[in-house]
Amino acid sequence: MSKLSFAATTIFCFVVAGCIPANAQKESKKFSVGFGFEAGLPLGDAKDAYHFTAGSNIRFSYHAGPGFVTLTTGATVWLPKSDAGDDTKASLAIPIKAGYKYILHKPFFVMGELGYSSFKVYYKDGNGDLAKSTSGGFTYSPAVGVNFNALEIAIKYEATSLTGGTVSNVALRLGVNF
Repeated sequence: MSKLSFAATTIFCFVVAGCIPANAQKESKKFSVGFGFEAGLPLGDAKDAYHFTAGSNIRFSYHAGPGFVTLTTGATVWLPKSDAGDDTKASLAIPIKAGYKYILHKPFFVMGELGYSSFKVYYKDGNGDLAKSTSGGFTYSPAVGVNFNALEIAIKYEATSLTGGTVSNVALRLGVNF
């Protein structure tokens, strides 16, 4: 997915979301569960090694004040660029994050999450066997988005501080809340 088509898709989703009658996550409901799918582009140093990210997650939300306290976990696959001589096959981030989703003005929200991510890199070792290295670190993820009916559309930035650097991406998240 090129950066231009990613940007065009993102803008289209926000325009469509703004035109449809909105009904944000029901405030009368104390607890909800949501599932999401996301696709994104690596940023910073990660963009030199990876060309795309894709993942899914589950989010538990509890109504508190003008928004929702959240607990999110899932998995994001980082697909490496296919450079000659590179033995990295894929990487996997598994975060667990807590945060708050503040409803600005229905249907718009801002959200911030903090947590920890395990980051695994799968590669071929010197014998040609599949091996992995694992590290982990502090993760933060701000997002902006819209809710309408049970659908959530958001743009998020996520970064994880690892030994030797930070991996980060910007992603479009499509979620469904129950």
